[in-house]
Amino acid sequence: MALFLDLDNTFVDSVSIYKTTIRFMCRNAKSYGFSSSIEFSELYEIARREVKEDLYDSPSNRLRLIYFKKMFVSKFGKVEPERILKLESDYFSLFQNGIKDLKMKYASEYAETFALLKSISKKQKLIFCTNENLRTQLLKSKILFPKSIEYLILSSEEVGKEKPSELFFTRAKELVSPESISAMIGDSLKDDVGGALLNGIPAIHVRSIFSARPRTEKKRIQVSNDVEDVTYTETNDIRNALKLFL
Repeated sequence: MALFLDLDNTFVDSVSIYKTTIRFMCRNAKSYGFSSSIEFSELYEIARREVKEDLYDSPSNRLRLIYFKKMFVSKFGKVEPERILKLESDYFSLFQNGIKDLKMKYASEYAETFALLKSISKKQKLIFCTNENLRTQLLKSKILFPKSIEYLILSSEEVGKEKPSELFFTRAKELVSPESISAMIGDSLKDDVGGALLNGIPAIHVRSIFSARPRTEKKRIQVSNDVEDVTYTETNDIRNALKLFL
């Protein structure tokens, strides 16, 4: 058996860490050569939006390095490799510190989560299926997970297509072949739940990483106009989801 797992906003609050990281970089805009935090923020959002539009169907649209390069070209009219790479390095350093802070804040919750993952990994292959570039996910995983947990990672960068595409889930299945897939656990109804169900994989929707009042329920969703509503499981705590596979 094999268990498919999303990473961002399923095991780590990437949205809040990302926002905090960008705010910190904005406050230090002058050290990067920009006139103010406002200018940095505006150029970053413009670059991010342009990349998302230009590369809308490519996993590369998530590469912060491309955003930073576009910012420098827009500001200075040229590429400055050292300063662009400095931005990327600081971004990942700050993001990793954010993961460390999160682990300290929820130390007991993460301890239980890791214990569950370790127990499941003795019976099933764990594969993190993510819409991101591989380097980013390796950097996150290095900080987040204990070395004692064995797992695989499949990034959309390696596939060339993101979830919920059929190609992504086909590659994921091939990676753990001949194991059958027990489920897909993730925070996105479209990418994780919908993608899994369309590919014949049971799905669990995680609405929040941890909750003081964990609960689990069955729900139904229409994943295609050609298919009747399909049942999936929903929970507000990743630990509840993992306990289903002990």
